[in-house]
Amino acid sequence: MKKKIGIIGGGIIGTSLAYFLSEYPEAEVDLFEKNSIGSGTTAKSAATFCLIDDSVSHEFWSVRLFGFKFYTRLEQKYPGSTGFEKTGTLIVCPYREYEMYVKQSVDLILASDYHAEYWTDNEKIHRIIPDLNLDGVLGAGWCPDDGFFDATMIANTLAKLSREKGVNIHIGTKVQDFSVKSGRVTGLETNKGHYDFDVVVDASGPWVRHVARLLGIDLPIWHTKAEVFILQPTNKLGYNFPVLKYPRFYARKDKDNVFICKSHQSMDLNDPLHAGFWDPDQLPMTGGTDQYFWDFLTEELMKNYPRLLDSSIVNEWVGYRAEPPDFLPVLGPTDVEGYILAAGAGGNGVIEAPTIGRDIANYIMTGAKSWYLERLPLSRLSELKYDQNGKIISKPDIIIK
Repeated sequence: MKKKIGIIGGGIIGTSLAYFLSEYPEAEVDLFEKNSIGSGTTAKSAATFCLIDDSVSHEFWSVRLFGFKFYTRLEQKYPGSTGFEKTGTLIVCPYREYEMYVKQSVDLILASDYHAEYWTDNEKIHRIIPDLNLDGVLGAGWCPDDGFFDATMIANTLAKLSREKGVNIHIGTKVQDFSVKSGRVTGLETNKGHYDFDVVVDASGPWVRHVARLLGIDLPIWHTKAEVFILQPTNKLGYNFPVLKYPRFYARKDKDNVFICKSHQSMDLNDPLHAGFWDPDQLPMTGGTDQYFWDFLTEELMKNYPRLLDSSIVNEWVGYRAEPPDFLPVLGPTDVEGYILAAGAGGNGVIEAPTIGRDIANYIMTGAKSWYLERLPLSRLSELKYDQNGKIISKPDIIIK
């Protein structure tokens, strides 16, 4: 007998799950996306996927490595399917803890048969980006194998491959409620009718808190703002722009321009300017950035990369990331039987989606939990600590100064 599985959300995580479930002949899968595939937070992702990076701790190196290999093999098999641009990554180390992390990254990359170096010679760093201010910098890591993808393109590729294996993809279909019997989810109510399921997986990204409330679950997941500026330098830079990583911001090329964004792990969930609980449906396609964010970037660029301040802003936008207090995803079952979470990846959805999809698919079909699912259950968030003012005491994986 086939197991009937519903997926809420057609972003990169939902489509990854559909792809891996499609490999099980006994799975009957329906994916529901209220707009178009990859149109939500996925569409506003920088999609930087770097082996040398600070966004996921070394505890999860296998997650990063599996995702990178999954996408690059997909690109090799179906050229153009992921939009991969191999630009390399330069990650700059302004303090000791960060330097230690990057040096470990270099070792892990080399052990995985990719290329990386750590430089303390400013001349070598300036060969990549001549205009950086390196005063006080301890060094920089360089990985030439890195680059960025097109997250919407990946989601559409995975949806296409899933559809070819029998997954039903419903676009323009909004999930409005759950059917529940004896405390167990038995189906979904949508704007296009009712569907019966054995299991429903919530991969709705920044909508997850809204969706979970339909079942009476109040998730400790907040929104942070992915505020992006596209800068057009007054004079062309004259060199190939890599993915550039600092502890507090990152940048990559955007055709002839520069895409720049605040690091999501430098967000403060206790600061209402940084985090809150908002309605993603109210987000404009462009615009909506806050003044504090431009002030923050101006200060960072003045200190680290002043040449970029001689630019015009040609585009800007805001996306919402779903962030648990420890900035790690929430994966697996909930107290409501039949309702499974694949949520809270925040700014790391592109990195984590292949492992999330693979492991949750295997859990649904076999009952076996991977170490990753065992490590990141919803129950861990019940152990959060708060200070005397009721604010969350949280510690991101990387020390941000």
